[in-house]
Amino acid sequence: MGEHQQKEAKMHVSVCMGTNCTFRGASQLMETLRAEEGIKDHCIIEEMSCPDELCDHSRRSPVVKIDDDYVMQAKPEAILDEVYKRIRDNREP
Repeated sequence: MGEHQQKEAKMHVSVCMGTNCTFRGASQLMETLRAEEGIKDHCIIEEMSCPDELCDHSRRSPVVKIDDDYVMQAKPEAILDEVYKRIRDNREP
């Protein structure tokens, strides 16, 4: 009857919205992620509060967490590349 596919676990992408990260581009990064049609079905995109020790007083801002991995000085293109790579890797048998 209907197709029974195993439901894919959604990837969690969290963007630090602390003051330093926001000042260094986190808001634009969040907008870019939320506007990207190709990842909406695969990801939960959310804001996180500042993991202070990681932001290191803005030297590593903005900080993004993809599942359990942190990305420092995150750039939209690099984050999108990583998210798409993980989506592809999850689909491979």
